[in-house]
Amino acid sequence: MAVEATPKPIPCRDDAKHRKLIGSVHPDVVPIVIHERVLEEIIDYSEEDMAREIGGFLIGGYHVDGTREYVEIRHFLPAVDARSQPASLTFTHDSWAHFHRQADQEYPGEMMVGWHHTHPNIGVFLSGFDQFIHRHFFSLPWQIALVVDPARCELEFFQWRDGDIVDCGFVCIYDECPDRQEAG
Repeated sequence: MAVEATPKPIPCRDDAKHRKLIGSVHPDVVPIVIHERVLEEIIDYSEEDMAREIGGFLIGGYHVDGTREYVEIRHFLPAVDARSQPASLTFTHDSWAHFHRQADQEYPGEMMVGWHHTHPNIGVFLSGFDQFIHRHFFSLPWQIALVVDPARCELEFFQWRDGDIVDCGFVCIYDECPDRQEAG
């Protein structure tokens, strides 16, 4: 399934006081841009269950600013009816169906750019099963994963790089960014 990047300037591209680079963004991959309110929503949701893994879907767009492609996360939808265990999370058929209905209704024109799940008190990494999910359900070169350990207050994004799934940095757009309203 080929998806074309849609033209859109990176939010706050020329306004360093309204964005922050967190971690290392690899120069040869698609940068990740997330809005502060969405990151806070994901962190708050991640803290709702410290005993079992929970997760959801990252909604936004795959864009190009000039010649530079990027992924923008504008919304988050928790996974409904997922099977949640202390060290695993399974998105069920009902999880996927609910996601598609809700996304079509609440965020028409947006797309799923990745997924999120927690690792309560075990650190931020992609397990073998997580990598299987990413390879089979999020296999486009710009699709991403976010792991949050709410007990340790850690988070990490993962993305494709030369056929491997690697950890990476991201750009956080602060809520007071003047062109945030254009973000969708």
